[in-house]
Amino acid sequence: MSEELVEFDSQDHQPVVPPKKDVVRVESSINPKRTLRWSLVGLIAVILLVGGWAVYTRYFQGKTPSIASILQKKDHKKDTRVSSALDGTRAEPALAARNPLAVVIENHTDARPQSGLTKASIVFEAIAEGGITRFLAIYGPQDAPKVGPVRSARTYFVDWALGLGAYLAHVGGNIDALDQIRADNVLDLDQFANGKSYRREPRVGLATEHTMFSDTKTLFALGEDRYGAQQNFTTYAFKEPLAKEKRLNGGSVTIDFSAPAYKVVYTYELKSNTYKRTQAAAPHKDAQNGAQIAPVVVAVIELKGNPIITRINEAGWDLQTIGSGTATIFQDGGVVKGTWKKANKKERIQFQDENSKAIKFNPGQMWIEVISPGATFTYTEGTAEKSDQ
Repeated sequence: MSEELVEFDSQDHQPVVPPKKDVVRVESSINPKRTLRWSLVGLIAVILLVGGWAVYTRYFQGKTPSIASILQKKDHKKDTRVSSALDGTRAEPALAARNPLAVVIENHTDARPQSGLTKASIVFEAIAEGGITRFLAIYGPQDAPKVGPVRSARTYFVDWALGLGAYLAHVGGNIDALDQIRADNVLDLDQFANGKSYRREPRVGLATEHTMFSDTKTLFALGEDRYGAQQNFTTYAFKEPLAKEKRLNGGSVTIDFSAPAYKVVYTYELKSNTYKRTQAAAPHKDAQNGAQIAPVVVAVIELKGNPIITRINEAGWDLQTIGSGTATIFQDGGVVKGTWKKANKKERIQFQDENSKAIKFNPGQMWIEVISPGATFTYTEGTAEKSDQ
């Protein structure tokens, strides 16, 4: 016999029996057949929606999307890059709009390998003294965490930097170059006046003049703080690189500045559409990333000039950067003969073909090799024969 729980009334101690509750039976309102029917209707609606969108985009927009791309609701990051006015490459707007930065970098054998040359948009190479060449590296959308060794300015470097409205980073210079910097209101970032933006990195057995470095972020910030950040130069015209099957295979450019240590060879590589640079018979590499220097365009320009002695008895060169002369342009494995022109100090050097039309360049790094009296260059043209590259 089962026991039934009761409770007593607190007043008279009589047991209070709770009333019995009616049991209510609840039946499920879900109809399996109806659920299946609506599931099929929903599936058919999704198929019709996907198919209709695919037909619309295929015939009205010229592309066929995948089912996954239609159903996927993940947001894709929008490409906000724009073309850089300096070298035609795509970069974020703030980087593409930076004022050019020109850095004088030395090429003495004790200064090799240099840092930061692969990140430059344009590099000029010209004779300095004693048969030794020197670089003017122009930076735009790309940063280099280390650039140098930074060395002194020359008048022709000042002219090329001025034509771009560039900040000019250097460590002093020949007196005629320093006179010109002051007279022409160059956006000057001389290390002597801005020591905190540069640093010495001494090495045992290495002369002090080969140990000055900086970085592009520091130099850009210095220039912007002192002079502002607007671009003021003529933009080159850029084009799409030739398709691989239209390029010429092989081909090379050789510049003999003086001694074997300053002999430069560019060898065209079909696959990458670049010109691999060697110097002193060895690949010329960037000390920062170990990459071989490989511009997409090589321009060889011939300048008149003569050796000079400055007013304080410094040996130097007077190169005629203003005017015009012969230019030979190498890109896509091909050769274009033409001229270079620079009307005045503040105008950028321009390039035209034999029909006096502006040459269009592939986006990317350009090296401008300056042939002055005593230097020579030769080249071999590529052929239509393709390799396995």
